[in-house]
Amino acid sequence: MVYQQFLNIVDAYGDRVALSAGEKTVTYSELNSQASQLAAAMAAKGVTVGSTVATVIPNSIEFFVATLATFRLGATLVPLNVNYTDSELFQYIDKSAAMAIIGDASSQQARIESLGLAATFIDTTPELSVTLPRVATFEGEQPALLMFSSGSTGGSKQVMRTYSALLAEWKSEVETFEITPDDTILCTVPLHHTHGFGNVLLAGILSGAKIVVTLGEFNPRSVVKALDSHQISIYPSATFMVKMLSVMRLRQQPDLSRLKIVYTAGAPLEAEVIDAFTATYGVSPRQLYGSTETGAAAVNKLAAPANSVGQPMANVKILIVDEQDKPLSQGEEGEIVVISQASAKVYVGMPEQTAKTFRNGRYYTGDLGRFDEQGNLYVTGRRKKMINVAGLKVDPAEVESVILAMDGVSEVVVLGKKDGDYGEKVKAVIVPLEAATERDVIDHCKAHLAEYKWPKIIEFRNEIPKSPLGKILRKYL
Repeated sequence: MVYQQFLNIVDAYGDRVALSAGEKTVTYSELNSQASQLAAAMAAKGVTVGSTVATVIPNSIEFFVATLATFRLGATLVPLNVNYTDSELFQYIDKSAAMAIIGDASSQQARIESLGLAATFIDTTPELSVTLPRVATFEGEQPALLMFSSGSTGGSKQVMRTYSALLAEWKSEVETFEITPDDTILCTVPLHHTHGFGNVLLAGILSGAKIVVTLGEFNPRSVVKALDSHQISIYPSATFMVKMLSVMRLRQQPDLSRLKIVYTAGAPLEAEVIDAFTATYGVSPRQLYGSTETGAAAVNKLAAPANSVGQPMANVKILIVDEQDKPLSQGEEGEIVVISQASAKVYVGMPEQTAKTFRNGRYYTGDLGRFDEQGNLYVTGRRKKMINVAGLKVDPAEVESVILAMDGVSEVVVLGKKDGDYGEKVKAVIVPLEAATERDVIDHCKAHLAEYKWPKIIEFRNEIPKSPLGKILRKYL
């Protein structure tokens, strides 16, 4: 399955550079060797087919190694954000029932072990082993990837995708973007997120392409330098990243002669940003539409209108349906439904939500959209009240639950407000029972939520505006 396809690439292109990250480079043969060594250490700790393994690793060569080692053993990968708080890490690791956690021992082991979890910690750089585990064999429907997706119903959902689904996503990527071993892909988006995992990691290492990983926080100047010096051909980006790049004053024009496509995901790409980026770099950024549940579903690859997300990816079908689940005609707005072999089919432990969202081989996104006469998809709204912070989804119910747990809070409503650089920012409107300050709220959120979920606007009110029937009137917030 996935690892076997990687081995096919190793056999054909073993001496080629697979990854470049900072001062480090590894060939495909070296990447396979490192993944095999880590797999040996994992197997010694009891990891096998069907085991669940969490990773707490930033964008790095080690992230790729841990992913491949997990796939070599036929285990299920749970990639987690290194910026999660301790309480978030505990929640996600405990909920996924991970038996092992992979991370850098010097920065993560003491932290992870202090959480009191039953899982075993495994260092990203284990001792060398002379006995390497065999590549696992199993059915394609074996669980491969478990990611957490927030939802409008409150709380995080475990999205489970199989090995065959990941392979289907890779095939869709290859056909859509015509990826070859001669391509070089730039990675500045988080690999623990579905965008980075599918559109960078899977798309690159299963195709024999070279992947260039920028380390640390996003730095526009480092990105421009990488685009030029590595002759990048494909750049899966994020909307806020393209915005920051579009306003840069260039010391000299980078050589982008091999750059085939720049595309963003996670948030709408505004026309003025497209124009500014195009004027600066001579390349027009495009939009991709997808989800944690489906991976990439549609992309504005050709000469589609800039405000559309283009047409379905290869091997993906998209429908627009009404509330009675009847397909709508071109131009009519309805719910976006995705049909794809790359899609998840279940939310782990949530049978009711699964039955509602995954029906008859279809994924009901909760997003609203329409098709034009040329078959281009437009995302026009959403039924789910998610907050989009720089492409990362924030569930208002999760933030509300955390703030309500504070002493002295009677009621709270969390919503998104426009943010010029990052799409939206989190706002919390709070009705206190007793004196409270913004600092009290922020300090409490810091202990329980990742930074991107913290409210950037906090407002105290005597009451929350509501309709006569008790519905919250968000337009007054």
